[in-house]
Amino acid sequence: MRGGIMRRISHLLSSLIAAACFSVAAAPPSLEELLKPAQHDLVSISPGGTYIAATFRKTENKEDKMMMVIIDRATGKPVRLLDPEERGGIDSISWANDQRLFLVNSRYGRKFAQQYLEGYVLAINVDGTRKRVVHGSLIDPLVDDDDNILVEWCSKLTLKGCMSYIEKTDNDGSRKGKRIVDSPDDRSFFYADNAGQIRFAYSWDDESWQKVWLLKSGQWTMFSDERETGVETKPIGSSRDGSAVFLYTERKSGPDAIEKYVFATGERTVAMSDPVLDPAFVVWSADRRQPIGAAYGTGVPRARFWDTNDPDAKLLRQLEAAFPEDAVLFSSGSRDGQHIVVVVFSDRDPGSYYLMDRAKKTTALLARAKPWLNPETLARAQPFAFKARDGLELNGYLTLPVDAKGIPPLVVMPHGGPYWVQDEWGYDEEVQILAAHGYAVLRVNFRGSDGFGWNFINAGRKQWGKKMQDDVTDATRWAIAQGKIDPQRICIFGTSYGGYAALMGVVREPTLYRCAISTAGATDLNITRKWGDTHQTEGGRHYLDTYIGEDPAELFENSPLKHVAKIQVPVLLVHGEHDPRVSFEHAKAMQAAMQKAGKPLETYFFANETHGIYSDKNRKEYYDRVLRFLSANLKKN
Repeated sequence: MRGGIMRRISHLLSSLIAAACFSVAAAPPSLEELLKPAQHDLVSISPGGTYIAATFRKTENKEDKMMMVIIDRATGKPVRLLDPEERGGIDSISWANDQRLFLVNSRYGRKFAQQYLEGYVLAINVDGTRKRVVHGSLIDPLVDDDDNILVEWCSKLTLKGCMSYIEKTDNDGSRKGKRIVDSPDDRSFFYADNAGQIRFAYSWDDESWQKVWLLKSGQWTMFSDERETGVETKPIGSSRDGSAVFLYTERKSGPDAIEKYVFATGERTVAMSDPVLDPAFVVWSADRRQPIGAAYGTGVPRARFWDTNDPDAKLLRQLEAAFPEDAVLFSSGSRDGQHIVVVVFSDRDPGSYYLMDRAKKTTALLARAKPWLNPETLARAQPFAFKARDGLELNGYLTLPVDAKGIPPLVVMPHGGPYWVQDEWGYDEEVQILAAHGYAVLRVNFRGSDGFGWNFINAGRKQWGKKMQDDVTDATRWAIAQGKIDPQRICIFGTSYGGYAALMGVVREPTLYRCAISTAGATDLNITRKWGDTHQTEGGRHYLDTYIGEDPAELFENSPLKHVAKIQVPVLLVHGEHDPRVSFEHAKAMQAAMQKAGKPLETYFFANETHGIYSDKNRKEYYDRVLRFLSANLKKN
């Protein structure tokens, strides 16, 4: 049986390149094709470049099951298959050396569809031997040390977290090791440099203020206190020689920056910044040992380097030229930087993995995340910018269906969060589902969204139902003015905060939208302060006070529940009955009010879902219902 599976894997791998060739005239993908889980999520090469580990899915008992295969790079043949067993998934892969790797697993619960991370790390050799469970948290696999790893252990549980310590132990995960350092408080995260030295610890207090400590001569010293600086900072990667660290740092005014801190002198300088945008992502060296720059752009993100003469910078620039419509990054690489897994993704490609042989100057397709999807049948995300009614510049994306017959109807999709979340250029499954069924999609980064600096986030404080909602309305009117969508056929659809904004959209603009879909959306901001998990912690209460507000009368005034009488169009209300964040009480209250007022309402409640829709079966039913609702309400008059 196992041999049969291995043969099928080998066949799968050899057919991936052929699967990348499509007929340009192909029809748009079906809902089933778009919802089908990615064939590959993770691809990682070993430090010596001998093996490639890749997750993949196979069908078992009519369900997609996560597996992992280890492939011999030289032959392309699979040598080991790992099954995370019932309801299991694999969330990360780390190599200690060419023979040993570590996996962090997740698992679907029996009661709820949402996955959860398991509290241990699985260590295993390529040949299947020395399979061990590491119950601590893996801090660093120490690729320069074949025998040891850094593990974090909890020494004392407290009401707020855990007093922990770092131990250097053998790579079986044995607890018999050297205790390196204790945490400075009871909720710390640790950062180790390329040599495996613990350099920083950082944490957030009850009101979500950050502290960062620097370890010097075995003692913790305060490096950054957000209560004093007003901004957060976080170590992201060290220089290859360990002399400096790169920090991702907020700014009180303007976008986030990347700084360089030299340990010996304490010198701290800006390595990279942009006057408008936060980095889209950090750019790493081919061996993933050090950051070499950052990528920017509201469209295709392009790398900027602090040393343009760096050989890896030159190589990445060549790859960007080879993929002019895609984002490109080094995903993993051998220690010598000669064998590199390159990831290419775009608004029409959820991810393609290539193996580069630097010496031979060859690049070969390893795998595609969803090889059954033809990029030519998927819709492009067109970046746009405009000024809101008060002059604030806003950015967003307009996606038009590929095979639109006439001017298409529009679905406006405010994102969730709403703070520290943004709509980005890249593959968006929900957008592609709508576009494949003939809908244009509008997404806008309203004030409060991430990606444009601290001032832009602060502009959204206590603006629920106010200026944040105005931004969504202004973006909709901007789209109408472009003449590319049907102004008489517009629906607003969102999840979490986006669900709240969808309901407030038809409250504030009763004639602009024909319908609204709210999934896991807040309907009464006072309920948010009484139900769900946000109000249960001091940090959560601080967030509610700071970003949403405290006055009950004002909160209710900015709640859809207060204004049910103003809603003139059909509403689809979707919610998971075990939602820990936006309590099901929100949906029940809105349902009762809508029914009492005689308003057109459809409901779709999931008994086994939490904050979102997670099971494959539920997701199919959910989008079937959404598409039927849109079709019924966005027909031509």
